[in-house]
Amino acid sequence: MSILYVDHEINNLNSFKATFRRDAKIYLAKSTEEGFKILDEHKIDVIFADHQMPEMTGLEFLKLASDQYPASMRVLLTGNAYTDEFRWAAGKGYFHSYVNKPWDEQQLRTLMVSRLY
Repeated sequence: MSILYVDHEINNLNSFKATFRRDAKIYLAKSTEEGFKILDEHKIDVIFADHQMPEMTGLEFLKLASDQYPASMRVLLTGNAYTDEFRWAAGKGYFHSYVNKPWDEQQLRTLMVSRLY
């Protein structure tokens, strides 16, 4: 399994990779631009994107990814409450699930495993 995690906070990226490096091939991107470059170059099974990023929101990133890479499972990571905007976007298929930050390791593992089936 291959996973892309997009977040502008380096500590979050490092923590994610340290936690899941034995479970999957992990790709990290500190910007959405880097994220799209990785998506163009590698087959990615699961995309995790932080919602609060400087150049575009995680929701905007996942919407574009859903159009260009529809086979990837997309997960929004957010410190915000689940909003009507998130409900609307989930209904449109822009992302499959959302996880509150700070993320729970077991919840992320469950999502990854669900992708295998």
